[in-house]
Order: sequence, then C-alpha cells, then structure tokens
Amino acid sequence: MNTKPKLVDPNWFVKPKPIVKKITPTNADNSLIINIIGLCILVIGGLCIYQRYLDREKTELETQNKIIELNEYVKRNIK
Repeated sequence: MNTKPKLVDPNWFVKPKPIVKKITPTNADNSLIINIIGLCILVIGGLCIYQRYLDREKTELETQNKIIELNEYVKRNIK
C-alpha cells in the first residue's frame, strides 16, 4: 500500500496532440542561379576596373590641365 495519493485527476488535463508538419521535398536548386549571378557581378566589376585602367592616362592629363588653368587664372587675377 505504498501508493501516493492523487490530488488531481489526470483526465481533467488533456495532453495536446503533437502537430505533424509534412516536409515536401523541393527539387529546385538555387545554388546554380546564385553562382551565375555572382559570376555576372564579378565580370561587370572587372570590366569597370579595366575601363578605368584604360582611361587613367586621359583622366590624369585632364586633371593636370585643370590645375594649370586654375593656376593661370589665379595669376591673372592677382595682378
């Protein structure tokens, strides 16, 4: 007679049934699309850098001309 007294009837509390989620397998593999997009971004970035490399001498020459023009303008206006 070593039974513990039950103060609450277990039938009062109904245990909720576990929700079973069905996992549907997807055959869509997005890694190829992500790799293609990343490759396109790298190619576009490489083309931009190459264009800057080609235009570097022209840009430097224009900058030097602007500096010389500004220097001459200042010299003329100081007199």
